[in-house]
Amino acid sequence: MLFDLKGKRKRLVQVVYLGLAILFGGGLVLFGVGGNVSGGLIDAFKGTGSADTSAFGDLVERAERRAAANPREPDVWIDVLRAQFNLASSPEGSDAETGRLTDRGQQAIIEVAQAWERYQRLKPEKIDASAASFAALAYGALQDYDKAVETQRLSVESRPSSNGYFQLADFAYRAGQVEAGDRAAKEAVRRTPSDQRNTVRSLIEDTKKAGAEFAKALEEAEKAEREQQRSGQGEGAEPGQSFGPLPGAGATGGGGAASP
Repeated sequence: MLFDLKGKRKRLVQVVYLGLAILFGGGLVLFGVGGNVSGGLIDAFKGTGSADTSAFGDLVERAERRAAANPREPDVWIDVLRAQFNLASSPEGSDAETGRLTDRGQQAIIEVAQAWERYQRLKPEKIDASAASFAALAYGALQDYDKAVETQRLSVESRPSSNGYFQLADFAYRAGQVEAGDRAAKEAVRRTPSDQRNTVRSLIEDTKKAGAEFAKALEEAEKAEREQQRSGQGEGAEPGQSFGPLPGAGATGGGGAASP
């Protein structure tokens, strides 16, 4: 298992927020700025987090049974990925008032990343663009921004959109990949209707600044952790699993759900 909150790699996790606002930090995606492309992430989300919580767990169980019975079928891992993402977005997985993930929600995010990697190992003929976006968000929560960039790039290559490139830029800035972020941001603006481009440019400017601050803080935190391991844990200590905020984190309210 790549990620395991129960094993010896566990350490204190940071608060993770999950909700509709995580998708690119607000109005750009939530209200479809530049969104002439149907079938994108926002089209795959529905609901307000008030659904029966047991239904989400049932969906996960059914998806996992199908995956266990047909592990060589790429589509079954997409079903697992979406079911786990839905669970993390549900009242069972995240607090409706604060957006903070429960322990089960944190594990669900890990399972999203694992399901994506199982899917990729099967070398599907065509990448599922929305699933790639969900997986990229999961990598963002796990603070693996290099993988978030890589995965979101697969999403926009499969289904280009202004929203998708905006998210790619956000991940790239958080990863410290400034040039890649600038290229993605430029493409996001290019794909936005002309009367909305100034709004998008302003959002990108804020995102780039926040991303630079985040990348610096993350680098400093990782450096401090390495020093602590050397001084306090000695040789052979393993790094722990870390959670961090997703793009747009800090918004309150219920989460959305990935379409089946």
